[in-house]
Amino acid sequence: MTTDAFRSHAAATQVEINVTPLIDVLLALVVILMVTAPLAIKRLPLPLGSQPIDAPMPRTLGLSVLSTGELYLEGHAVSRAELASALSLEARMPKPAMLEIRSDADTPYAKVADALAVARGSGIEGIQIEGTRAK
Repeated sequence: MTTDAFRSHAAATQVEINVTPLIDVLLALVVILMVTAPLAIKRLPLPLGSQPIDAPMPRTLGLSVLSTGELYLEGHAVSRAELASALSLEARMPKPAMLEIRSDADTPYAKVADALAVARGSGIEGIQIEGTRAK
């Protein structure tokens, strides 16, 4: 065999990667993801924020949380136990009021979270939290 014959034989033979199995595996993965993706989505029902224009505004109760931990319901100082009983009475009404929790700018988060826990434990469903930014 001459070297010229060897070169022509090597040039005629080209090595290529067979991509067919790779494409088969990728298509199988795509099908698996298409089938399992809708099952992995958890739906969380959220109430819609819109209400009819002519609907009356809900009654609100104001709860102030001071930086010292004092609680004021509608301007009157209350303890945690008094707050829990007042809010549980309100929650049992036919149309319970919305509770609006306000805090000072320097009120620790733990005190606001404690007031929120009391409100949620009493059964009030409409709770709005309003904070003041420090300047």
